[in-house]
Amino acid sequence: MIRVGRNGDYENLDALVMDATNNLIDEVYQDDPKLVAIVGRKLLADKYFPLVNKPQENSEALAADIIISQKRIGNLPAVRVPYFPANAVLVTTLENLSIYFMDESHRRSIDENPKKDRVENYESMNIDYVVEAYAAGCLLENITLGDFTAPAAPESGA
Repeated sequence: MIRVGRNGDYENLDALVMDATNNLIDEVYQDDPKLVAIVGRKLLADKYFPLVNKPQENSEALAADIIISQKRIGNLPAVRVPYFPANAVLVTTLENLSIYFMDESHRRSIDENPKKDRVENYESMNIDYVVEAYAAGCLLENITLGDFTAPAAPESGA
């Protein structure tokens, strides 16, 4: 578990992503300008929600809008991906992620089923999702956000 917040392993998500980029990605890829932080919607919302969840002057609201429109985590562009795990970050380039389709593997069958008053469509295809270079990326899982300050010890009345 990676604890992010007060008294956690990292104070914020930016520090976590910067540390991961500097220590978990091979040196050859660390300065790649195409590196991105792929995150789920929840982590992105946890980072930016406090900026908008308070009354603000117009100038502060404009500054918050600019910050949110940049969508950056750890000085990398943040990419939100549907169905990505809510408590994970993948740091890599988008070009490092590929989809392979096997030639002539698409199979389809259409059957008319009058007993159920419908047409049934069956399809299958051989598809493979590939990370091209493991050294060019890292996956951070089980990220927990919160305040990890130890509770105060009760006073003993002796």
